[in-house]
Amino acid sequence: MAPKVGSRIFIRFDATAKRRVLAPGIVADVAGPRWTVTFDARRHAIEVGDEKLAYYNRGREFLQQMVRIESEQSGGTGSTMVLAEIGEPISVGTRAEDRVDTTDCGLEATLAGDPHCPIQDVSLSGLAVIADRAHPVGSRLAIAIRFGDAEFVGEMEVRVSVPLSDGRTQHGLLGVFDGAAGTRLKSGLTRMTLEIQQQRLKRKSASS
Repeated sequence: MAPKVGSRIFIRFDATAKRRVLAPGIVADVAGPRWTVTFDARRHAIEVGDEKLAYYNRGREFLQQMVRIESEQSGGTGSTMVLAEIGEPISVGTRAEDRVDTTDCGLEATLAGDPHCPIQDVSLSGLAVIADRAHPVGSRLAIAIRFGDAEFVGEMEVRVSVPLSDGRTQHGLLGVFDGAAGTRLKSGLTRMTLEIQQQRLKRKSASS
C-alpha cells in the first residue's frame, strides 16, 4: 500500500550511533513499487543502495515500510530520491475514525506540562501532536486543549512516538475516557472533529 502523491512521508536516518531522526519529505510520484520523494533540506549522508525505514499515513493507518534508495539528486538546499519498496508495509498505529488535518488551524495543546504543542490532526478518539520532549509508547499523559471558548482536560495514551529531524517528536495519542474528565475529553474531541469538518465543507462549498 504505497503513499499517495502529494502526501507527507518520513525517512529514518541515523544522525549518530545512538540517535535516529526522521526527515520529512513529500511524495512527488508513485510508479508501482517505486516512489519519488522530494526533501526541502539534505541533512544526512546518503548512499545509493542504502535501506531505510519510511513512515506515512494511508487512509486510517500509520504505516512503516522498508525502502531502498535507488537514486538521489541534490539541487540547491533540497534533494530528490527514488525509493523502492522492500517487502510489505507494517501498520504501526491505527485510529478507528477518519482523522481531520488541523495543521492550518493553529491549534495547540499542553502535553505533560509542555505548552504550545501543535496539534496535527484530530479524530473522535485521539489526536497527533508535536512536542519538544519525547514520551514512550504506552505512557499516559495529562493533556489540556483549548478550542474556541472551552478547554478540555484529561489523559491520553501514547500509541505512536516518532522522532523528527528538528529534535522534536510527533506523538499519536489515544484518549483515556474513564470518569468525568474522560467524558469531557471525548466530548471535546468530538466537538473539534465535527466543527473543523463543517468549517472545511463551508469553505469548499463557498469556493465552488
